[in-house]
Amino acid sequence: MGSFEITELGTESCPECGRQYRVRYQSLPLKDKDDARCVCGHVFRKWNETGMYMYQEISEDRE
Repeated sequence: MGSFEITELGTESCPECGRQYRVRYQSLPLKDKDDARCVCGHVFRKWNETGMYMYQEISEDRE
């Protein structure tokens, strides 16, 4: 079985609410049809390919 590396793509901000997300991409052996959305509902990206995008909200320290 092959290795499916994760590639760091940087960060992306939501144009609707300003939340920051860490973006990564992983190749997959089969097609994945999905989308990535902000918690406010904004759609960052839609895809139908042999890979998937992963958006992880970057939390802010609120001390």
